[in-house]
Amino acid sequence: MALENPNIDFKSIVENAGIPTTEQGWKDLFKNDVETAGSIIANDSPFSPFWRLITAIVAKPANWIVNKVLIDTMLPNLFLQTATDSAFIEAKAWEHDITRKSEQAAQGHVVFYRAASTGPSLLIAAGTVIQTDEINGQVYRVITNNDVILPENQLSINVPVTAEFDGEDYNLGAGYYHILPSAVTGIGSVNNDADWLTTLGANAETNDELKLRTRNAFTAAAPWHIDAVYRAILTEQSGLNTDNVYFEHDAPRGPGTANAFILLDIGEPAAQLLSDLNDYVMAKGYHGHGDDLQVLAMPSTSETLGVTIYPHNYLLAEEVTALLANIDDFIRCAFRKNNNYTATKTTPNSRFSFSRLSQELHREFSGIDSINWAQGDITSANSVPRINTLTITDGNA
Repeated sequence: MALENPNIDFKSIVENAGIPTTEQGWKDLFKNDVETAGSIIANDSPFSPFWRLITAIVAKPANWIVNKVLIDTMLPNLFLQTATDSAFIEAKAWEHDITRKSEQAAQGHVVFYRAASTGPSLLIAAGTVIQTDEINGQVYRVITNNDVILPENQLSINVPVTAEFDGEDYNLGAGYYHILPSAVTGIGSVNNDADWLTTLGANAETNDELKLRTRNAFTAAAPWHIDAVYRAILTEQSGLNTDNVYFEHDAPRGPGTANAFILLDIGEPAAQLLSDLNDYVMAKGYHGHGDDLQVLAMPSTSETLGVTIYPHNYLLAEEVTALLANIDDFIRCAFRKNNNYTATKTTPNSRFSFSRLSQELHREFSGIDSINWAQGDITSANSVPRINTLTITDGNA
């Protein structure tokens, strides 16, 4: 969740301290100081050469410094809540031994399937590319890390891959990586499972995300391990955001126990990622005395969705086909399958509104005349709704 800058009137604060914030205020202050010193100004007309000189060398520079430097820059950036300048925010983070997380490439495993039920050993060469269909104008690719042999008569094998570029947009859901642009001898198909990610792809941490982690560090400074401490530990991992860690405190395994549920903006955390986080917290000693914290994937519910789309009658057949494909990707974005649209995503302990999703679809795609959903809103508890099946029907067909 992005931080909203509060509406603090720094100009009023400066004025209340007796500092002028207008050119006329600086002229009056200068005049009062001169008169207090015993000098008498005979000609204070705005057309006086003397006052034009004062305006040029005193009033204008002083007013600029106060408004542009003090009010617009220095004062807001002294406080984490209102800071907008990256250098100031990073300096605040440094005070709590926090540095901005850098971008990172997604890594994981893609499954290669043999074309026949039996056969000889097959080589899947390093550098083999697996890609997606076009998603909102973008094709995503992952590349195999090294040579892998599919043993004789074995039907499938997990092959380690790395995203072509850094970024969280590569953390796509199950089934997106399924195209081999260049055929691999003996391989019939390829696919990524729901938990294919072992290292999350991540963008460079934004100012708002860094501010959230830094704010969390204020409460994490206590000597006892409370939520803020564990949240700070877990979100050191690139790709995990502060507001995507949820805690269960009710001693699920007895006194002193708690669970931390991890939610990703896209996709689902792999077993290896959860194992690494649990090992870091518990086995490597980053936990409180007597604490038993277990890191788990946020539970999910499996939803069957149906929607009828009525495209505008003026659209050509190929335009309707493209529209329905884009709508499919947009809905999957809302259910955390991709990150290629600005859609309200499903979250735990909330109501997912299909009327709001309809509004967002209308705003994104001008070719939609009407939308009719086959189901009502989804109310979730400690779980996140995910798509099991999605059926999109052309209402004009």
